[in-house]
Amino acid sequence: MSSNPLKDDPKRDAAIRHEARLLWEADGKPACGPEGYIEKATDLIAIKGVPQGTPVKDLPPPELDGVEIDDARAGINVDADPNHNFD
Repeated sequence: MSSNPLKDDPKRDAAIRHEARLLWEADGKPACGPEGYIEKATDLIAIKGVPQGTPVKDLPPPELDGVEIDDARAGINVDADPNHNFD
């Protein structure tokens, strides 16, 4: 597990989503969905740590390790055309 909680860690993120789903199911699957348990799950994973040896389905494939992916929320690829003015 990464020691820096601000650095992206796919294993930690997957463990948080898994923990949130478990908490949500334990509470009877309320309407908020597992997303309503992300903050509590984040706190629990910070305390417990990421389980070692747990298969994680949400990890990117090994061939994408180290590949920078544009943030889809931005809606643009600023490196696509250096001559394009995005203003």
